[in-house]
Amino acid sequence: MFTSLRKKYPGAIIQHHYPTSLESTKVWFTNEQEDEYIGIDQSEISQPELDLLYCLFQEITPSPGSVNDSHDSAEWYHYLLENGPVPSMHDGEFRIIQFSLKEGREQLQLREAFQHLLPHGTILIFLSDRMGLLIERKHEWMMDEEQLQSISHVIESDFFVSPSFYIGQFHDADSHFPAFFAHERELFSFSGTIHKQAFIQSAVTVLPEFTLHHFPHAWEEHFFKKVADFFSEDPEQIHTIRAFLENQSNISQTAKTLFMHRNSVQYRIDKFIERTNIDIKSFQGGILAYFACLSFQSDNLPNNV
Repeated sequence: MFTSLRKKYPGAIIQHHYPTSLESTKVWFTNEQEDEYIGIDQSEISQPELDLLYCLFQEITPSPGSVNDSHDSAEWYHYLLENGPVPSMHDGEFRIIQFSLKEGREQLQLREAFQHLLPHGTILIFLSDRMGLLIERKHEWMMDEEQLQSISHVIESDFFVSPSFYIGQFHDADSHFPAFFAHERELFSFSGTIHKQAFIQSAVTVLPEFTLHHFPHAWEEHFFKKVADFFSEDPEQIHTIRAFLENQSNISQTAKTLFMHRNSVQYRIDKFIERTNIDIKSFQGGILAYFACLSFQSDNLPNNV
């Protein structure tokens, strides 16, 4: 399987055993059977190509070393990624905030920067020189998007690269938690292929497009055809419809968001309902219309998503 990739990346290393050295200059992947491994020089691969490989294959990350030498970070690393036992600190609910950088940075320096910014008790784990995890216990003072934005600004000013975050859901730290994390890890990887300007993601923002990505294309053509035809005739309409849906079907708020007159918004909504037979003022109709908007933008307006 990996042999064909060597045509694209001549300097890649392909082997049939787990790599003994995971140097920071290479990105390593394995196939579904974990019987073949490939290491590609970071200098040979672009970010879009890297995002695609993350979707197709499983990344191999280094075991916790000096940057993950605390008792808690080592326990959580083994628990989440190596089928280890439940950590000794497991009372309550926990969530994982994943982060990634477009370019690798020195882990010891990054750890020092993060530790000065994170709330007390947050466990920091590095998966590589460009990816890591923040383990947060559920309590009264938890990080929100505004705090993550502040952390992002500091990291950007110090290292000249902005981190992207994925905020996971809270779960009990039991035998099922690593599986939940694996699903969230897949969503975070997928989000890098669709949200080019959004730096903070969650299941709320990613799951609709992830679901649509796995929707049979023939079904999209069938269920969304009238909507696609409507938007094709007047592409500006999609911005009104999507803004209406994202503003909880509030016409006044939609008009304010789009700097339009309320009557103009109402006219466009009525026209959409008449042409597509989808009542977007209802909850069910709104869901169908939202998926149709995502489908049309994915096929026709990739730069505007």
